[in-house]
Amino acid sequence: MHAHASTNVMPPLQAVLQEHEITQAEFAKGVGMSSAAACRLVKHGLLPARRPAEVSRRALDWLKGRGVPAAVLKKVDPAELHLGEVAPVNPETIETQEEETMLLPPQTLSEAARRQFTLFSDPFQGEVTTDEQMYLNGNIRFVREVAWQAAVGARMAAIVGESGSGKTTMLDDLKENLLRDHRPVVCIEPSMEGAEETDTKGKTVKAVDIHTAIVRTFNARASVASNGEARSRQVHAALTESCTAGHSHLLIIEEAHALPVPTLNHLKRLREKMRIGRKFMLGILLVGHPELEEKLGRWDVREVMQRIEVARLPPLGADVAAYLQCRAAAAGRSLDEFITPDGVDELRSRLTVQGTGKAAPASLLNPLNVNNWMSAALNTAAELGAPVVGRDVIRAV
Repeated sequence: MHAHASTNVMPPLQAVLQEHEITQAEFAKGVGMSSAAACRLVKHGLLPARRPAEVSRRALDWLKGRGVPAAVLKKVDPAELHLGEVAPVNPETIETQEEETMLLPPQTLSEAARRQFTLFSDPFQGEVTTDEQMYLNGNIRFVREVAWQAAVGARMAAIVGESGSGKTTMLDDLKENLLRDHRPVVCIEPSMEGAEETDTKGKTVKAVDIHTAIVRTFNARASVASNGEARSRQVHAALTESCTAGHSHLLIIEEAHALPVPTLNHLKRLREKMRIGRKFMLGILLVGHPELEEKLGRWDVREVMQRIEVARLPPLGADVAAYLQCRAAAAGRSLDEFITPDGVDELRSRLTVQGTGKAAPASLLNPLNVNNWMSAALNTAAELGAPVVGRDVIRAV
């Protein structure tokens, strides 16, 4: 006697849709699923936790109505399959796939949404360009201070956060505050374009690249020494001259998770060597994804980890409503003109992926993703004729 396949799993439908020229959007609309749920089902064969048998039957009936042959449908019907015929699904893989579908690409407000909400521009999109748009909570204030001390105190620090967590916004804020405070800090930013951890994937950033960036920050046409010792002396001389003129220096490396271990160790040695007496002439600020912190925790990078302060930019979590209110207020509007409290609660719940077993829930409430979801929700509200975004609108995104 065969065990039946998991009621939450069926074969992916992507090949079926492609063969019969059916788009994923058409499938989602026809079956009455959200775009995210449809994506999970089409690409990964993952049925919703609620009423999976009903959803699978509805999907198969709709596909039959679109002309998909019964023989094809039989191959993807969970009721017709045995467990051994369906590829086993790793719970961790399901969680990762669910996270991927919860990350929306950049959204553009529809004309209907602009008219309904009286918007000439989207308050939830775009870069932070004013103090009013800069949302601050306890975590962000701490990260802000760590970055500031690296700049004015020549310290070594790392800002770590997921994509869209606000790392670039923090850097822009730091530079703006340095200018506003008239702090004579020279920012040195080596190019990380095409940078990868190994040369097989792309271009590794080495000591010579960092030396070159420092020298050419002060003189764009300078000839950089090819010999390592001579180059180090050249860097020291450039920093000393600038420091004597009253400047501080901050080496900023974005995408620092792509730095190879030897370069991380070199940065620590570089900072320690670049001194006048006891005074450090060079602060270092690394900015990267959580992989950077993992790399700093390695045994062969312990000299760096013991000297660097790591500041994390976590997801918004319970602060999502305050963040959205900040964005709305910066546009001269109130948040309740766009979304209800239960809509915010549903958004928070929707973007919190429950972990498997003892794993902690994964939060996707990073500012960029929250912005994209709000814009998509405004479009959905306009399509459905809802006056504002509520719980049901978020569920329909």
